[in-house]
Amino acid sequence: MQLRNACVRFETVEGLDIAIPETGPQTPNSCWQTSLCTLLGPVTREEARRALTGMDLWGVLVLSHVTEAFARLFQVDKAVWPGHHLLSTNLYGGRVDEVIAAAPGLARRYPDRAVIVRSLTQRPATGLVWPTRVVWIIDDLAKAWANRRDSRRDLRLLADINLTAQRFGADIDDARLTRCLALYRALYIDAYSAFNPDYTPAGIRALLTLGLELWTLEDDGGAILAFCLAQDDGETLILPLVGYDRSRPKDDGLYRALMAHMAQQALVRNRQLNLSAGAPHFKRNRGATPWMEYLLIFDSHLPVWRRMAYRLIGAMLRRFEARLMTAATL
Repeated sequence: MQLRNACVRFETVEGLDIAIPETGPQTPNSCWQTSLCTLLGPVTREEARRALTGMDLWGVLVLSHVTEAFARLFQVDKAVWPGHHLLSTNLYGGRVDEVIAAAPGLARRYPDRAVIVRSLTQRPATGLVWPTRVVWIIDDLAKAWANRRDSRRDLRLLADINLTAQRFGADIDDARLTRCLALYRALYIDAYSAFNPDYTPAGIRALLTLGLELWTLEDDGGAILAFCLAQDDGETLILPLVGYDRSRPKDDGLYRALMAHMAQQALVRNRQLNLSAGAPHFKRNRGATPWMEYLLIFDSHLPVWRRMAYRLIGAMLRRFEARLMTAATL
């Protein structure tokens, strides 16, 4: 089990890892990264309650309930996800064209499941596309980040708080891994949403064996005050997991310090920095620009009644794409 709130098995097909979510009696698929029904339903309603009021809120809540029920009835979650390692954003290491090209073969191998390619920031010219969320990317850190006033302040803070940055791989000790997961859960699960991926220690170790990095900021006594998981595919550095000690005063600026350290890493490596979704003001003030993230769905091998569901929901999402971008960047 890599997630507590979803059961996912993996297969390897021609060198490509395939995530296959399954629903069991004791492990319902309640993670938005493995369940489109969860994304369309409870996650959408959570976000609506944070951003909307009045009739706008009620309209979205009703539409979300109807869409979720429709999606569950027509088995929208019955899919395979090539190249998905249960992270919010998937990096394909320059292989995204190969992943897309593999879809017809995967459709033959999994004839009763849709094939879904995640995390595309360039809208495909053809195929069934769902816009899903807005992410923030700093393309050229030397130009867009390094000379920003807020970036300089973050770097001064990082120097002043006198924490030690450490990098770990799959050999990380149990105590550190447990502490990092506790910081992650306190932020992503307890404070934000139970539908975020609820990783197990084994799940994080599995990611680290794939070459991901775990960075910590530690005080003189070795206590971890902040951490992030980072993936570097040679073009982009992403930070899919972040956590910090929320019991500390906000003036400590642990999140700011952590982001400043990782921005420095991206700058030194000459990478883009993908800051994922959320916190638009913070990210915009540090040179990030918004990009729509898309799903590309291959369903032509499925029965007509299942294809209808993907197409109708996709048409609805595309009608709301501009509003989604606006709402995410306010």
